[in-house]
Amino acid sequence: MFSILHISDLHRSSDEPVDNDSLVAALLADCDRYAGETPRVPLPDALVVSGDLIQGARIGAANWQQSMKDQYEVANGFLTALCNRFLNGDKSRMVLIPGNHDVCWNTSRSAMELVSPAEYPKNLHSALVEPDSAFRWSWSEQALYRIGDMAGYARRMDYYWDFVEAFYRNVKLPLPINRSRGFQLFELCDQRIIVAAFDSIVGNDCFGYSGAIPRGAVGQCAIALRDAGRSYDLRMAVWHHSIQGPPIRADYMDASQVQEMIGHGFQLGLHGHQHIAATQTQLVHLDKGRSMAVVSAGSLCAGAKELPRGVNRQYNLIVIEDDFLHGRVHVREMGDGDQFSRKRNGAFLDGFVEIGWQPKTDVMGREVDAHAENARRAVMSAETALRENDPQNAVRALQSVDIDAPGYARKLMIDALLAIPDHTGLVALLHTPATVEESVFLVSALMETGDLENAQSRLNAASRIEDGTRADLQAIIDIKKLMRTK
Repeated sequence: MFSILHISDLHRSSDEPVDNDSLVAALLADCDRYAGETPRVPLPDALVVSGDLIQGARIGAANWQQSMKDQYEVANGFLTALCNRFLNGDKSRMVLIPGNHDVCWNTSRSAMELVSPAEYPKNLHSALVEPDSAFRWSWSEQALYRIGDMAGYARRMDYYWDFVEAFYRNVKLPLPINRSRGFQLFELCDQRIIVAAFDSIVGNDCFGYSGAIPRGAVGQCAIALRDAGRSYDLRMAVWHHSIQGPPIRADYMDASQVQEMIGHGFQLGLHGHQHIAATQTQLVHLDKGRSMAVVSAGSLCAGAKELPRGVNRQYNLIVIEDDFLHGRVHVREMGDGDQFSRKRNGAFLDGFVEIGWQPKTDVMGREVDAHAENARRAVMSAETALRENDPQNAVRALQSVDIDAPGYARKLMIDALLAIPDHTGLVALLHTPATVEESVFLVSALMETGDLENAQSRLNAASRIEDGTRADLQAIIDIKKLMRTK
C-alpha cells in the first residue's frame, strides 16, 4: 500500500487563527490513532497540497507586500515541518500547486485600468467571457476594468513562485520547476506513480474567480510523459478548483479540462477549493471508455465563516492498493479539543470510502504492464548503447531492470561490464552464476580484482567448466599467486 496525506486550503482565518505547532501536533496525534483503526491506515508516504497556501492580502491593505512575504514564511515553516516529520525531509515527495488565494490581488489590480462607460464593448457579456479576455467586471463598483499592463498582471503569482522555487531548490524532480509551464511533475512510490501538478489559476485575480488550466498545458504534459520514455502504474493529476458548483457561483473549473486529462490516461485526480471532502467519478467515452476517480479535500485551516454549514476543518488520507487500481479515501475531521479523527457522516459514515479507476491500456485496449514496458525500453536502450560502443550508458539503462534472474537483460549487462571493463561490477552481478560461462567470467573477474583465494574456491566449485578452460584459469591463478610472493 502507498499512502498520501492530502491537505488543501491552508489559508488562515483571522477570526479563528491556528498556529503551525498546533496544526502539526494535531496531525501527529491523529497519526497515532491510525494504528488502532480498521481497515489499516498506513502512515503517509507522500504529501499533496492542492492549493491556497496562504490567505492573501486585500486590495489596499496596509503594507500588503510584507504581509504576502510573511504569510509564505508561515507556510514554509508548516510545510517544512510536515516534510521533516512525515517524509524524513524528502521534498521530492511533497506536491505543491497554487490556488486562488495565492494570487496577489494588489498586483493584479495595479495592472488594470478603469474603462469609461463610453468605451464599453457593445456586447459586454461576450467581451467578459471570451477566451483570454482582458476585461473584468467589478460588482462592488458596478464598473468595468481592463488589463492594461499584461507584464505586470503576469507578476501576480510572483510571491507564490518565489516561495516554490526556494522550497524545491536543489531537489531532484522529473522536470525543473517552471513558473510559466502550467504544470510540474513529481514521481512517487519508487517511480511507479507520476503526479502532474496543474496550475488552475489562469485569469484568476481580484475580479475573476473562475479556475482554468493554461490552454495547451494538459497536452504539453502528455507529450512530456510520452517523451520521458517511461511507463507508470498510476497517473495522477492535481489541481485546485472544484469542477462543479451552483449556478449563481462562477469560481469552479470547466470539467472538460479534466476530461482531457482522462483522455491522456490520468486515472486519479485530487483538488481542493470547495472546503469539503468528496469523491466522484469522471468519464470520457473513448472506445471502451475511460474513467478518473476525483477526490476533493476539505480545508485544513479555514474558519467557520469560510466552511460549508456543518463542516469542520478536514484532511484526507488516500491509500492506494498494491494493484494501483483501487484505493480508499479516509477523511479526518477536526472536533473537540481541535483534534482530528475519522469523519462519521454523509458519504463517509465509516470514515472512508473505496475508490477505483480503470487500468492503463494501449491503443488496442489491452492492459499495460508498466514494469514489463519499462524493462523492454531499458533493454532496447542498452542494445543501442552497446552497438554504439557506449557500455557505460548500457549499464545505466539496465539499472532499473531485474538482472538477477537469467535472461537477455542479464546477458546484456554482462556484455556491458566486460566491455568497460568493470570487474568489481561483474563480481557483484555473478555472485550466483547461472551458467558455466558465467562461472568462467566470475573466476576471471575475481582474479582481476586480486581476490585469488575466492577465485580458486569458485573454480574448484564449478565442476562443469570444460577441462581445457579450467586448466587455463588454474595456470593464471598460479602465476598470479607466484608473482604475489615475489
